[in-house]
Amino acid sequence: MTCADVDRLLSEGTPIAELKQIAAVSDHLRTCGRCEEFLRWAESPLPGSGLGSEAAARARTLIHADLKPVHPLPSTPVVVIGAIALASAIAGLHLLTMGRRDGALSLLQSLSLGALFAAIVILAALSLNVTLRPAARSFVPALAPLLLLPLGFASLVVFLFDAYPQQHFFAEGIACLSGGIMIALLTSAITFSFARRGYPLNWPLTGTLIGAFGGTVALLALQISCPDHESGHLLVFHGLAMLASIAGGYLAGRRAAA
Repeated sequence: MTCADVDRLLSEGTPIAELKQIAAVSDHLRTCGRCEEFLRWAESPLPGSGLGSEAAARARTLIHADLKPVHPLPSTPVVVIGAIALASAIAGLHLLTMGRRDGALSLLQSLSLGALFAAIVILAALSLNVTLRPAARSFVPALAPLLLLPLGFASLVVFLFDAYPQQHFFAEGIACLSGGIMIALLTSAITFSFARRGYPLNWPLTGTLIGAFGGTVALLALQISCPDHESGHLLVFHGLAMLASIAGGYLAGRRAAA
């Protein structure tokens, strides 16, 4: 029995009276003044506050006056449904304002990208919901949507889209990049207003998840309106809009934590 073993038993919630009945602990306490003094201190009664009844009443009054009611966060299914609704609404609004351009996707491309975007929206919503609730149960690893989004999008583009020369690669690409960043900013701002209702303990992770969600919606909207389905264009300009959203979310989260 060592001091570390005694500390571990205490941290696991073993009562001191029960702890002293363990033979190995008793033997250890005979030779360890540190543990004996620590247990004696832990058994001693807590000192009084030193406040009179009137002072304690005034302190409680001041504390209660500063308390404000909070709005409970919605349940996990409601959060997921809300994330899907928000992504659909912003993509639909983008479709109404920008229209659907020529160059329709094939059935395989549509199903593959649609499945990826839907999975990221759901995973990001689940992970974000956990970061807003301290000690909440995690259904998926928080890094799952952060890794799946760039890797999944890049893989689908490489395998499902062709590469060919373009005359106005940068001119047309900058328009997609700027539009994608605007969509990501709008989505992230709305999501951040919801995240403020929670209590994030890791703002950089929370911000990164918000950025990933915004980047996913940006990719979805761009895929609807952009007529250019060349793999280089998709990887560089659509991909940059998504990565900029993730990086911006991380930096905003670090600033919020400062």
